[in-house]
Amino acid sequence: MVLILTIALFVLVGPVFGATNNCAEKQYNVVCNLASWSVYREGEGAFNISYIIPSYCTHIVYTFAGLNLGGGVDSLDYHNDINVHKGYQRIIELKEENPCLKVLLAIGGWNEGSEKYSLMAESEETRVAFADSALRFLAHFGFDGLDVDWEYPTMRGGIPEDRENFVLLLQALREKFRHRNKILSTAISGSPAIIQAAYDMPAICEVVDFVSLMGYDYSVKDKTSVDGPLYSEPVLRSESIDGAISYIRKSGCPLAKINLGISTMAKTYTLKPGATANVNTGTAVQGPGRAGPFTKSVGVLGYNELCTMLMDGKGKMAFLRNVGVKVTVQGDQWITYDDGDTVDIKANYVKQKGLGGIMFWTIDTDDFIGDCFNEAYPMLVAANKVFGYIV
Repeated sequence: MVLILTIALFVLVGPVFGATNNCAEKQYNVVCNLASWSVYREGEGAFNISYIIPSYCTHIVYTFAGLNLGGGVDSLDYHNDINVHKGYQRIIELKEENPCLKVLLAIGGWNEGSEKYSLMAESEETRVAFADSALRFLAHFGFDGLDVDWEYPTMRGGIPEDRENFVLLLQALREKFRHRNKILSTAISGSPAIIQAAYDMPAICEVVDFVSLMGYDYSVKDKTSVDGPLYSEPVLRSESIDGAISYIRKSGCPLAKINLGISTMAKTYTLKPGATANVNTGTAVQGPGRAGPFTKSVGVLGYNELCTMLMDGKGKMAFLRNVGVKVTVQGDQWITYDDGDTVDIKANYVKQKGLGGIMFWTIDTDDFIGDCFNEAYPMLVAANKVFGYIV
């Protein structure tokens, strides 16, 4: 009788992808990406998995795995992921502290490129082989699912057929995953132009559990411009998060499947010598900003690098509430960034538009030590407060 009742319920409601027994479903996702290479940063910028507060995230995404020569999933750093630092094992162990946490493995990313993913997705045989490899890899290391971050179909060495083949790839993964209750998600560009060219959004949304929209990288190289604007920046009339969301909504994809991605990395510019140091956008620049002590990459600063600079009270700051972004000028450095205040605005936008939640790229450049506000993860905390997960 119990068996018959169970089968009847399954038929009535269907399979629930990524469901967890005894865990109350939260209305909004808080997807926390971890840049696994952050363990190698110097000083207080070095991130340890033990610093993660598992209750602050509904999902943690460990980035990145890659493709091997056989077209299967493989670690890009055996030293960190498996052999010495045991990143895979330690990230999964966070579920002991928060049993409702879902831990996903991401494959792809910018540095992996597009061409080899295009080749892998080109035939049914290689798509199915990849899906089989992915399921076995996830099961072996204990991950709850896979986040596909191919950047981007049809581009960077891809072919026009990638747009259709990407959907077929996701369908092959879903077919393998459905019987093992694995989560399937994907991260897509925040550019409406790239979305239109690379993604069949209605077909993708039918297959995956959620889509993370990368709501950043809107800034341009030659002029001061904001990086994660909710709405088009008035001076430059740039692309925006709301523009991408509007396109996705018109495509027929349910917005409840979309997580809004927020970057914890500021974008930086070096102003030209003699240029007026102001917070205006549209000013010609000399080039990218200087590298920070932790991330050591020109043109970007982790929020944990930036917030300590802001504490001295020097420079100029503007809160561009109309686009949901902040700007600061520190000497000849012009910086566009998100913080707790802008996350509050964007989390409320998520609620207003009926989106699925927020995705953070990445938690290891939030102020995870709590140097600036006597509270660790101010950006992550801001989202949790808006969603009612932290009082």
